[in-house]
This record gives sequence, structure tokens and C-alpha cells, in this order.
Amino acid sequence: MVEVAVATVITAAAAMAVFSVVLSSFASQTKGDKNAAAGFALKQAQQTLKSYVSADPTNANPFSMASSPLAGAPGASTSVGHWAMETVGTQWALAAGTHDVTRLLNGTVLNPTSGGSGCTSNNPPCLRYVVKNIDCGFGFAGAGEAACKEVVFTLIYADD
Repeated sequence: MVEVAVATVITAAAAMAVFSVVLSSFASQTKGDKNAAAGFALKQAQQTLKSYVSADPTNANPFSMASSPLAGAPGASTSVGHWAMETVGTQWALAAGTHDVTRLLNGTVLNPTSGGSGCTSNNPPCLRYVVKNIDCGFGFAGAGEAACKEVVFTLIYADD
């Protein structure tokens, strides 16, 4: 009878150890998936932002033959170079200041419900970037569109 009790205790301890390892591996996999998705989201945001470097936010009508501002130009419904993922405003994607592109996370493991449309009090998920005009040696510091840009991204997400 004692042997059966000892065998049962040993079996229970072994089973708990096995289940503990299995459960922790699932938790690690979920965190790994979120970390990978966060890296991809940041990379996508950086790559997309590079395409706005050539936008001319000062030119309402880049084609002199047209008589009215083109769609997406200042004076039209949105401004030139506006990133559609930006939650607030219609400014150039590289204008100095804070830009909220949290909508880029919708439908990912970081925001599977797609319920969020922007950062609110740093509640996850939140994807922002800040553009700062800097002097890059050409005399354009603080000159708006002509200045060199420094961009810093912030991504906040629930890591549960």
C-alpha cells in the first residue's frame, strides 16, 4: 500500500513537471509571435515612411497645366504626402511633430480585434513616431520641409 502511494506521488509530480514545460512553451511562443509582429510592424512603418521623402508638401499643384489643386494637395481634401494610416490630421508624413499610425497594427496579433484607431493615454496597442527637424550641414535646420529629419518610433503593445 505504501508503494502504491509513493508511486502515485512520483507520477503526479512528473505529470505536473511535464504540463508546466508544455504550458510555458505555449506562453513563450505567444510572446515570440508578438515580438516578431512588432518588429515587422516597425520595419513596415519605416519602409513606408521612406516613400514620403519625395513628396512636395509645399506645392498645391505640381502640374502647371492643371487649374485646380490635385487630390491630396494642400487646398484639396488632404495634403500632399499624407499617410492614410495616420489617425489625426492631414499633414505631410514627415512634418515635424508626433504622428499616430496605430491603425497599421489592426488585424495583427498586436491588435487582432482591430478596435483601436489611435493611441489614447498610451493604452496598448499604440504606434507613434516623432519627426524632428535637424541641421544636417546644409543650412536648413528648422526650415520645415527642407530640413533633414530625425524619426523616432514608439510601439507599445500588451505582452501577455
